[in-house]
Amino acid sequence: MPARLRAAVLAALLAVLLGACAAVPHGPELPPVDPAALTSFELNGRINLKVQKEAFPGRVRWQHAPATDELWFYSPVGNTVAHLRQDGDGARLTTAEGREHRADDLERLAFEVLGWDLPLQALPYWVRGVPWPQADAPEAQRDGQGRLKRLEQGGWQVTYLAWGASGLPVKLDLLGERLRLRLVVDRWSAHAAGG
Repeated sequence: MPARLRAAVLAALLAVLLGACAAVPHGPELPPVDPAALTSFELNGRINLKVQKEAFPGRVRWQHAPATDELWFYSPVGNTVAHLRQDGDGARLTTAEGREHRADDLERLAFEVLGWDLPLQALPYWVRGVPWPQADAPEAQRDGQGRLKRLEQGGWQVTYLAWGASGLPVKLDLLGERLRLRLVVDRWSAHAAGG
């Protein structure tokens, strides 16, 4: 895979992890929810990924359900960079050129296609402001309302920069060994268990 395409796809994958644009969300705000009780969500937002000294801004749309994840990554001008899907049949990544890559899961696919170990299993939790239950207990700092300010888990540092009235994060920053990802969530849609 050419280095430029590899970097663009990596940026897209990591986009979900961190957020950083100056603004906080636009669009309708959800009523208050319990982030830990969500079983399904959709988010739309802006990302900025830094890999070493290169930055890759863009947009992301992510639909998460208990058995399925589907992500679309876009360039700043709206061109599709990559489409990822994981379900009971495994994981699939389709590039802007239409090339398709498959693996057992998204984490493995990211490693095989991009050569990076990404915490893709942890992201559905971290993006909601919830520690990843399959990992060791995190080091965490909380604000006066009990919301996470900073979380260190699995070799990653997640900083929560802003929360919406819904009780969900709207701006977060993810820092790993070789990359930094910022995410600004412009719109959340969410469904709690039993809802």
